[in-house]
Amino acid sequence: MAITNALSSALSGVQAAERRFGNSANNVANLRSQASPTVDGPATDAEGRTLFRAASSVDQTTATGGVRSSQLLVDPSSIQEYDPSASHADADGLVHRPNVDLVRETADQIAGQRQLEANLASIRAADELLQATLDIKS
Repeated sequence: MAITNALSSALSGVQAAERRFGNSANNVANLRSQASPTVDGPATDAEGRTLFRAASSVDQTTATGGVRSSQLLVDPSSIQEYDPSASHADADGLVHRPNVDLVRETADQIAGQRQLEANLASIRAADELLQATLDIKS
C-alpha cells in the first residue's frame, strides 16, 4: 500500500507540474493580447473578441498527501501600454495588455521543471521498490 500511495502522490505532482507549465506557456503566448482592464471585468470586448486574463498557478497539498494545482487570476489583470497603431487602442493610443511578467514566468517554468523532475524521481524509486518486492516473492 505504501508504494501505491507514493505513486499516487508523485503522479498528482506530475499533473500539477504539467498544469503549471501549461498556465505559464499560455501567459507567455498571450503577452501581446488584448486584456480585460479588471479581473472581474468582461471576458469579451464590444466586438465580441475574447479578452485574455493572465493567471498564476498555486499548488496545495491534499489530505491524501498529493498535490492539487489551481489557477488564480493575476491582479491587476492588465497594464496600459501606448500603442496607437493597435486596432483596440483608445483615443489616447493606450491599450490594455495582460499583466504578464516574463521574469516571474521564467521562474515559474524552472520551478515546474524541478517539480516534474522530483516527482519523476519518486516514481522511478517506487518502481524500483516494487520490482525488488516482486523479485523477492518470485
